[in-house]
Amino acid sequence: MAGVWVTVCLPATAADNIEGALTKALAPFYSDTGDNPVDRGMWDHRRIHGGSNGMGFAVVPGHADDPRLIHDDPGYDGAPSPSAPGVCAGGPRALLDFSQPHLASERAVAASWDLWHSLSAVHPPTLPLADFVDRWRNDPDAFPGDRWGDKMLSAYRAQPLIGAYLDHPFSLGRGYLGFLGPHDPQEHPVISYAGTRAEYISALTSPNPPDTDVLTLDGWWLEGGSHAVHASCEPDLCPHDPPKPSIWPGSQAYLAGLPGDTILVRLHCHA
Repeated sequence: MAGVWVTVCLPATAADNIEGALTKALAPFYSDTGDNPVDRGMWDHRRIHGGSNGMGFAVVPGHADDPRLIHDDPGYDGAPSPSAPGVCAGGPRALLDFSQPHLASERAVAASWDLWHSLSAVHPPTLPLADFVDRWRNDPDAFPGDRWGDKMLSAYRAQPLIGAYLDHPFSLGRGYLGFLGPHDPQEHPVISYAGTRAEYISALTSPNPPDTDVLTLDGWWLEGGSHAVHASCEPDLCPHDPPKPSIWPGSQAYLAGLPGDTILVRLHCHA
């Protein structure tokens, strides 16, 4: 696997040292060490992530500023990754809203709309990407020697409004600029969207909760709801019966049913 989302369940006692508790819980599944069985290697790099892009948790109303909530680590380039309003990357289960599986996604999509329109109010208007593509294809003097369109895409992105938006985590990674097969590169959905805010949110919100693996309080890594690896056993020799969350993907019922002081942390891992 190249990347995997996992929800780590920690005891309430971890509140004073979340990073230390994550290190301890995840250590048996680290793939770049000779001490762990190969079949238990689930990750080699990790990042607390989910508050900025809607892959995390919705926050219970009235608790958005609770200091016990957990928010994203900085991006790989060191840039801050603030949580979308009403979303976080984790915290005590009682502060996380499981009532609507799409709620975190909806709030992140709303933040992407609001960011675009707030930036549009302070930056000059932009030329659409189609104008740049047309010049690149039909004007030999516009982007000389730019066989793959790199200069053209950079010129489009250099517009202050476009750059400011795509560089912000609330753009949700939907503004990737590049050619996929024979297709033209596409602008971020919000840039050319002609509908209302409510229609945009409805169109882009994921109806399902994030499909994550789960690392349970008692050391089981549940992968895809069907494969379980125990932290303390050789995978092929483990005599223990793994827990069985009642609903998958996302294991929402399992997570929602944990004690209120259980700390949940959403991670994106590489392996």
